[in-house]
Amino acid sequence: MSSSIRELFIREEKARKQLISPVLLDNGLTPGQGQAGILNNLLKEDHISQKELSVRCHMDTTTMSRAIDNLEKLGLLNREINPESRRSTLICLTEEGRGKALNIRAAFEQLEGILGKNIPREDMETFHRVLMKVCENLEKGILS
Repeated sequence: MSSSIRELFIREEKARKQLISPVLLDNGLTPGQGQAGILNNLLKEDHISQKELSVRCHMDTTTMSRAIDNLEKLGLLNREINPESRRSTLICLTEEGRGKALNIRAAFEQLEGILGKNIPREDMETFHRVLMKVCENLEKGILS
């Protein structure tokens, strides 16, 4: 192989960011801070705890807290008191946030189409399975 897997991941990440960054900026978001993923996940299920949102977005709680603060300042989401436990809050989209999240979702869907262009479905399914294993290996791995 002429390129290492690591080099290919870097190349993929750069190309993906070049495609998606303009959409994020047009929607008032900062690329690389996980804001788009947060909005997209809240479209799937709104009114969830910050901890649950952190798990779904694969973000640590400190990074999530900063991102939520920024999105709240932008008027895209709110924190509401959890009716089941007044000590916790639920994260929910505002109407403006829902509109931006729909824009982001549409861009993500276009990106998925570009990623799979001219690749047979069976190959994409195999790639998905292999990439899941790679992610699991990295999450469990330790560099010495």
